[in-house]
Amino acid sequence: MFGLSFLNSILLFGLLAGVIPVLIHLFVKHQPKIVYFSSLRFLKQIQKNKARIIKLRQILLLITRILIILFLILALARPVAKTLLPSANWRTHAPTVVVIIIDNSFSMNYLDGNNTLLERAKEIATDITDMLNNKDKLMILTLNNNYNNQNSYFSKPSSIKERIDKISITDNAQLIKSVLLKADKELSRVDVINKEIYFITDNQKYTWKNILEQSFGQKASEQLQTDIFVIPVNQELSKSNIATISARYIPKLLNISNRSEIRAKIKNLSDEKINTVIVSLILNNITRAEKALSLNPYQTKQVSFNIQEKDEKLHFGKVEVKDKILPDDNSFYFNFSEVDLPKIAVISEANPSIQLKTVLDIITENRWQKTTPETITEEIVINNQLFILYRLRDFSEKLEFFIEEILSNDKSIFLVPGAELAGNDNLKIWLSNQKIYFGNIKTESSKINFINKLHPICAVFSDEMFQNTRINKMWLISTSEFSPLLSADDNPVFLIKEKFLISAIDFEESWSNFIYQSAFPVFFYNIGQFLGEKESKLFNYITGTPFPIKAIGSFECHLPDGYIIPIVTGNDTEKFTQTDKQGHYFIYKDNTIENIYSYNVTRDESELTLISTSDIEQLQEYIPKIHFLKSDDWDRFILTSRYGYEFWKILLWIVLALLVIEMVLAYSGKKGYKGNREIRGIRK
Repeated sequence: MFGLSFLNSILLFGLLAGVIPVLIHLFVKHQPKIVYFSSLRFLKQIQKNKARIIKLRQILLLITRILIILFLILALARPVAKTLLPSANWRTHAPTVVVIIIDNSFSMNYLDGNNTLLERAKEIATDITDMLNNKDKLMILTLNNNYNNQNSYFSKPSSIKERIDKISITDNAQLIKSVLLKADKELSRVDVINKEIYFITDNQKYTWKNILEQSFGQKASEQLQTDIFVIPVNQELSKSNIATISARYIPKLLNISNRSEIRAKIKNLSDEKINTVIVSLILNNITRAEKALSLNPYQTKQVSFNIQEKDEKLHFGKVEVKDKILPDDNSFYFNFSEVDLPKIAVISEANPSIQLKTVLDIITENRWQKTTPETITEEIVINNQLFILYRLRDFSEKLEFFIEEILSNDKSIFLVPGAELAGNDNLKIWLSNQKIYFGNIKTESSKINFINKLHPICAVFSDEMFQNTRINKMWLISTSEFSPLLSADDNPVFLIKEKFLISAIDFEESWSNFIYQSAFPVFFYNIGQFLGEKESKLFNYITGTPFPIKAIGSFECHLPDGYIIPIVTGNDTEKFTQTDKQGHYFIYKDNTIENIYSYNVTRDESELTLISTSDIEQLQEYIPKIHFLKSDDWDRFILTSRYGYEFWKILLWIVLALLVIEMVLAYSGKKGYKGNREIRGIRK
């Protein structure tokens, strides 16, 4: 309940000075002069009584002087006594600086009774402001970076309620690590000792992801110096949710029915069966179809809608379920355009495997080109956009020249090495110049454990699509400039940097069963669309990801909430960054739609998984200053008081009182000593 620390702890060594009065008392004694006089019976008794009084006075003086030194040193060391308030409504606490962080990720939009969890969080934040007084300072932050940039300043608690009311759900929520670091940094700039952070949240495990990861956790205690109180908005009750996990356009080239369709996945995230789930397809703002599903507890079902693309150049839409409990993951947005056949050339001395040849036939309608390193020509380079370097046995100067020309002309490379790479020293040297290093071939079986859903090639994939995929052997690749698209046991299987894609596996059965999975043709189709065309047609992103304008001139961007932002670009590499809301972003030029970009919030919070007891223990191990409270009595444990600035004054008053006592004792001692000399001065 009590904690004690010192602002100037180095001065505590001065407490050793408390032995000085003891040494003086032991080694410096007044020896009275002995004067012999006539023996008087009563005079000896008086002398004994006087000696007792003098001895007692000396002991009191010794104690007083020791206390004077001790209390003076303690006052200079600035002790900080910490204790819980006896009542949360007691407003006379020492001045305190508080940062309240309100979780406004989409899981906080869960309807619990008549209010959402966010409304309850705002009520708790308002209650905290009522517990503060005008000597306190308060800052309100959320998990939305834009809100924090506009509101990261301290104010009087009475003037901050309006800012709390304006907080709304964000589609681009940050993880809590960066917000805690920001709050701690802002508090470090304030010269007040009483500093606390309150995080009001529904305690979703995903929110704490990057603190639970070992990489940050080891440094967390050093980075976060302020007490953090986690206030839950609800009890750990069972929750239900229905979510549209994904929706994607499947062109007729990849469909056995030879008809284009929209495929979506709907998941029941509750422990109860749901008999009727209405799923709607809305395409170009028109509801095209509806289907009813029944879902068992935690079951995922795929639903398909056949579509006719008609004459529209650009198509946009969403697949939507009706669920009032948590509406933010009900809709999954997508778009697609007229499909241009990718222009692909395979450069290899060997013939492509039957699996690779089949998928190339499908996505190009048999219009891909095969050449060897010796027969490649300038015409082949001009007529194609994506070049697959497949199982090269040699890497001649001629091929190197054309590869450099391909890259310099904004065309694409896809390197697929086989076992032949082990003896291809020229290719290894060229790759090392690109800061790409191939190690040994790993022969242990592994499974896909990472999907880069932020990249357009993998944005449509879900974890379930790769749950049966096994990588039997793969090249171990190290490079600092490429980003992984897929990884198996934390080793990259596919890596990409701009328009340079690398595979760690050959497309044969001995390397992986990926070639037999349903994701394989989709993966290659997306590669063809992203790398095989001069301009990508894959415009589906996660909220918060910038999209490239890829044009020069004046444009307008129509946001999902109806706002219109003018854009003026001076080159074709500029990016649009205001993508915090899910929905469609329309790029207009001269009142004509140029492009459509579809954004979806990540579905990591859809499962509403709360942090466990072991997670809390791990967090408290990483951050000793973090305290997890309960929803029914949190107000008893926040707003701790420290009496640092006032307590030293009390100690100085005690020192002053002890000085007065010391002077009184010393003066009375001198007077008594004089009387004693007078008694001893009587002559015979």
